[in-house]
Amino acid sequence: MARESRSKFVIKNTSVTLLMQVVKNLLGFLSRTVFIKILGSEYLGVNSLFTEILTMLSFAELGIGNAMVFSLYKPLAEEDKEKIKSLMRLYSRCYQVIGITIAILGICVIPFLNVIVGEVSYVKEDIALLYILFLLNSVLSYFFVYKKSLIIADQRNYIVEIYQQVFYAIQVVVQSVFLVLTKEFIPYLLVVIGCTFFNNFFVARKADKMYPYLKDKNVYKLEKSELKSIVENVKALVVYKVGGIILESTSSMFISSLINVVTVGLYANYKLIINIFKTIGSNVMNSIIASVGNLNAVASSEKKLSVFKEMFYINAWFFGFTAVGLCVFLTDFIGVWLGDGFAIGFDAVFAACVYYYVSNMHYPCFTYRTTAGLFVFGKYVPILASVISLIMSYVLGRAMGLAGILWASVLARTFSYEIIDPVIIYKRVFNKSSLRYFTMYGLYLGLILVDGYISFLVINLIPLDGLTGFIFKAIILSVVYNLLFFLATIRTPEFQSLLSRVKYMVHGRKA
Repeated sequence: MARESRSKFVIKNTSVTLLMQVVKNLLGFLSRTVFIKILGSEYLGVNSLFTEILTMLSFAELGIGNAMVFSLYKPLAEEDKEKIKSLMRLYSRCYQVIGITIAILGICVIPFLNVIVGEVSYVKEDIALLYILFLLNSVLSYFFVYKKSLIIADQRNYIVEIYQQVFYAIQVVVQSVFLVLTKEFIPYLLVVIGCTFFNNFFVARKADKMYPYLKDKNVYKLEKSELKSIVENVKALVVYKVGGIILESTSSMFISSLINVVTVGLYANYKLIINIFKTIGSNVMNSIIASVGNLNAVASSEKKLSVFKEMFYINAWFFGFTAVGLCVFLTDFIGVWLGDGFAIGFDAVFAACVYYYVSNMHYPCFTYRTTAGLFVFGKYVPILASVISLIMSYVLGRAMGLAGILWASVLARTFSYEIIDPVIIYKRVFNKSSLRYFTMYGLYLGLILVDGYISFLVINLIPLDGLTGFIFKAIILSVVYNLLFFLATIRTPEFQSLLSRVKYMVHGRKA
């Protein structure tokens, strides 16, 4: 595919993603504010806990989605409709099995809910009924959803984003109305279930219109060699993702069991803000995954490495800047938004921001690992991470509370993903020593720490408090941080290359 086409899709996917995220974040604040004001932080804790439990159970899907998208790159590029039909028939059946499997696993959890959740006398509804509604929503999400992957693999992620945000907007508005009128949690959950179903249904219908050959009854079976390759990739991805799910989805259970479920709700408010920036960054990266996959299929190792460095530069700038800003302003923002009674200690905030930075700096490696099809290499890395996390969460959680549980996640990621995956990428994709990666990582980290410290010193000179002070300090920190960062990197090949790309996209010519 020509560069112009990849650039066109990158622009569309990225711009729509950013616009949709602005809308989603505004709606998210509305939804969370109404939820807390009416139901309180106790219900918020239960909501967050059940969400993480079901995220863990979704391991049955893991591997299918990424393997599906990867296997579709080539037939889409070659317009091999017969191969696409065969693959989609296979994935349709897989997701039906997955939905049933998650339903069975979810039901098996019910007898243990009292142990997992702890004391919830303030919740008037039957806790098992609430959990079943969460489970129903999770199971429904696997029907029709396989067709979404075809749209994404075809570099048209913006279409999926639009549908998701339209239905999310409907969900938030209707939920808020129901909460205000009924002050009940169950109608709130029923709205989520309805929107999940109709979102998947309409995306599937859109896929049928975009790719009408999907309705053909005449579908050939995949060759045994092709099926074997897909199965091997899925097995590797399942192993890889199970560890990742454990790492990302057990913190609430440790917080609930070692501290209390109210703290789960308090931390969930902080995670909501942190996840706004995480989602913006991840969605931008996700919007270019298909284009990187296309690049990996045709480009030289040097070209792949050049694009990787550009991605890493963007990551270091965005996640470094936002990590510093979150560390400085997050608790103040919570105070302005919800009140000082919803604050957690700075030690936990700092640990959460460090984890935010460390985990998100992995996106370039994740993108190349996925689009290059390196599924079987390093598949046990997340298992190592999850073992470290489980052990350290218990040890540090008992010793340091919430901050200890968060530091456990930092240590788990640092001594697994952040070391092993770059080695694999540099060896298998770039044919280079990974020492270059770690040197690059260290240089950017040093710049971020120095830049963040100077920015912090500058805003401490501002004698303003309250909302006005908060806004003014945030603006000053943004200006100082970014001025220092870009002055330090303006002569790097990555900055110059990105500048050239921007000019090319805007003016249709190279810089």
